Amino acid sequence: MSEQWHIRISGYLDGELTPEECNAFERELQRNPNLARELEEMRAMKNITSEMKLRDLPDQVWQRYWQDTYNRMERNIGWILFSVGAIILLGAGLFALASALFQDADTPWYIRLGIGTVCAGLAVLFASVVRERLYLRKHDPYREVRQ
Repeated sequence: MSEQWHIRISGYLDGELTPEECNAFERELQRNPNLARELEEMRAMKNITSEMKLRDLPDQVWQRYWQDTYNRMERNIGWILFSVGAIILLGAGLFALASALFQDADTPWYIRLGIGTVCAGLAVLFASVVRERLYLRKHDPYREVRQ
């Protein structure tokens, strides 16, 4: 069967062909029994699928769906607020530590610099881990898989 006619079966069934295309298609149907058989198979499939109806879901399913959605939203918001609060507290603590170290003239400068560098490194690592976890949480292809 010519690919040209095969492509036009759906258009013929849906009434999308022009009158000239429709006439040419019907002439080809008379010459090609394979095309006529495929047309009848497609017509039967269209009739079956047009009679199909979606079943209404029970209220219990919808209630569970919304409950799960709200639980996930609450947990996500909770983790975001927790993370932001932890970052604020960590930053404030590191700032207070750095301020105290740099104001203490009795501590040698290299000790103050070392402790300040460690604190800054910890802050950067913490922020990096939080950022990476949030990114992975959004882009994890397996997040919907339950174990």
